[in-house]
Amino acid sequence: MLRPSRLVLAGLVLGASLLTARAHAFERQWHLGGGLGAGFFSDGDTSAGPALGLHAAYGLSDMFDLKVEGLAAMHSHQEESFQLLSGSAGLAYKLDVIQWIPYAGIQVGYYHLTGDVLPGNLSGHELGLSVDLGLDYAVSRSLGMGVQLRYHGFMNDPISSMADAPYFCALLRAEYRWGY
Repeated sequence: MLRPSRLVLAGLVLGASLLTARAHAFERQWHLGGGLGAGFFSDGDTSAGPALGLHAAYGLSDMFDLKVEGLAAMHSHQEESFQLLSGSAGLAYKLDVIQWIPYAGIQVGYYHLTGDVLPGNLSGHELGLSVDLGLDYAVSRSLGMGVQLRYHGFMNDPISSMADAPYFCALLRAEYRWGY
């Protein structure tokens, strides 16, 4: 037979296990934030460089966000420096796991590369596709922090440019959320 103290403890454990934690990804929620990190081309001849990202998103549902992102990075290729500036828009799919929110997304965008010497067969103006994977942590209902990894492929010559000079970046990000 269970003692009264153990019976109370068992009841508390059972009650706590039946409570559901609050979800942190919401529909009709706005996100605005930025991130710092690094970007690099896979060609091996271009230096890795600092990257700054800005983003905004709107929660279409608790699983899908409509996103716009901007990215600026500095690099050098054959001892000549250049900048990469991009703007993109797309969709992200989120899995809300209490406070941890993993996501994957796809975006299309425009890339402007400054400089006389550029990696691969890239010109100064490119259309591109990016795929992002991320993990956010909901510090509170209004504040999120996370990490994002992005692959960028360029569409000037889709077969070769998606593979010969793809661009990768990793960002530590923070965002403010409102409108739930």
